[in-house]
Amino acid sequence: MVEIGYSVVPAYRRQGYAFEAVQALIDWGFAQQDVKRIIAECATDNVPSIRVLEKLGMQRLEMEGSLLKWELKNTVADCV
Repeated sequence: MVEIGYSVVPAYRRQGYAFEAVQALIDWGFAQQDVKRIIAECATDNVPSIRVLEKLGMQRLEMEGSLLKWELKNTVADCV
């Protein structure tokens, strides 16, 4: 399992950098032989991050306090 986290400097928000960077991290993570899932968390009121994680196909798991927990499974690894 790999956990990802990110932050974007305010001047560069809403330009697709978070999506692009996290997609690259996901691609790299799943290219590693033993990575079966990637997790993340974000604040329940962080709408931009929620949208990024949803767009990346991550599944919302649960809310823990003020955080939403997310997961993306490596479906290719599940088939091997």
